[in-house]
Amino acid sequence: MATMSPEDEATAHLLVAAAFHDAAASADERGDSSVGDFSRAVLRQFEEHQHLEGALYAVVMKYAQEHAQPEEVAALRRWMAEVTGRG
Repeated sequence: MATMSPEDEATAHLLVAAAFHDAAASADERGDSSVGDFSRAVLRQFEEHQHLEGALYAVVMKYAQEHAQPEEVAALRRWMAEVTGRG
C-alpha cells in the first residue's frame, strides 16, 4: 500500500470536517438537534485530537464516496490505513 503524504492527511482532514459539518447542517434542517449536536461534538473532538473512533471512519468514507473525487477517496483510504494501523 502507498505511503500517506502530507497532502493525503490534509485531504482526509477536510473530508472529516465536511462530513460532520454536513451531517450537523442536515440534522438541523430536519429539526434533529441531538444528531446535530453529536456531529458537532465529533468534529470538535477530531479537531482537538486528530482521531475518530471506530465506526466514525466508515461514516467519513461513505460521505467521501458520495461527494469526493476518486483521488480524494484514495487519499482518505491511505490516511485511514495509517491512523488505524490497517494498511
